[in-house]
Amino acid sequence: MKYLEPSPYAADGENLIGKLPSQISKDDLRDLGHPSSPIKAIRRNCVECAGGSEAEARKCTATTCPLWPFRMGRNPFHGRAK
Repeated sequence: MKYLEPSPYAADGENLIGKLPSQISKDDLRDLGHPSSPIKAIRRNCVECAGGSEAEARKCTATTCPLWPFRMGRNPFHGRAK
């Protein structure tokens, strides 16, 4: 419950919602096991989507997935001129 708060929106019927990450300390976020970068989060998601297998994430054929180019934990749009 430490990371939840009552919703300020009437339509939510006073249900709990997640706090904004900017309101949670970096140490707490790390302690919860969250990755420190969006690319690491994407990689973790892709491996999970591939049944927990890093090899299967590498072999992914879901080329229309918006995360597909980032599945190897790198941003292919940075660092190379083409």
